Amino acid sequence: MSIEEANMQGQCVVAVYNSRNDAEEAYRAVVGSGVPADHVRLSNQPSQSSSERASESSDGGSFWDWLFGSDVPADERRLYESHMERGGTALSVLVDAPTMADLERIEGVLQEYNPVEIHEENGGGSTAVGSGVSGPSVRQEGYDSQGHEPEKVIPLPEEELKVGKRATETVKHIRTYVVEEPVQKDVQLRDERTVIERRPATGAATGQPTEREYEVRELHEEPVVQKETRAGEELVVRKEAAERTERVADTVKKTRADIDKTER
Repeated sequence: MSIEEANMQGQCVVAVYNSRNDAEEAYRAVVGSGVPADHVRLSNQPSQSSSERASESSDGGSFWDWLFGSDVPADERRLYESHMERGGTALSVLVDAPTMADLERIEGVLQEYNPVEIHEENGGGSTAVGSGVSGPSVRQEGYDSQGHEPEKVIPLPEEELKVGKRATETVKHIRTYVVEEPVQKDVQLRDERTVIERRPATGAATGQPTEREYEVRELHEEPVVQKETRAGEELVVRKEAAERTERVADTVKKTRADIDKTER
């Protein structure tokens, strides 16, 4: 299995399988994982000769352009032709704007169906054909059509502190209640008292002695208490707004890079 640059369109992950059935199962698994079907390609049936495959693919272009999306180095071509002549089936997956996680996910799916390790060679110089697992050691950085190695962009993300504001409410409750307190007030009252005195008669007697009862009424004043409601004090409630500046202190994360300047 290998990874090749695909002319600014992403990267192609290419796997070769000894079994056509394994390749077709891997094809269905890759499409089922969410990769668009037009980004996944299978080579033609093994019955087709290598010269026919090299000259024509399913979409009418060069087989190697179909496989990688760009020119293939001669040594890579010989390795793939060797396996294709043995009846192997190539499966190419185009990964748009790939990240390491994207490539590892696609590789993981392809490895489940026993791909052939293309780049392992035995001591006699022949390609060792067998079931193998490709890892980071077999990944190759792609080159553009002019042979220049593409730039690698290493992002250095950092956090930025943004301070907003939100309104909060503080509720103040005002409760009125009744209390009793003692009060005193003076009032002038008038009382009448009957005074009876004896004195000699000053005139002639009139009438005969008789029994009679006289009634004398005395007037007395007493306090009468009444209560009435009058306006006392009143509460005036209003709100006043004021602006204030508050400093917010926090930490943000930044990515830094240490560059090893040791010459090798």
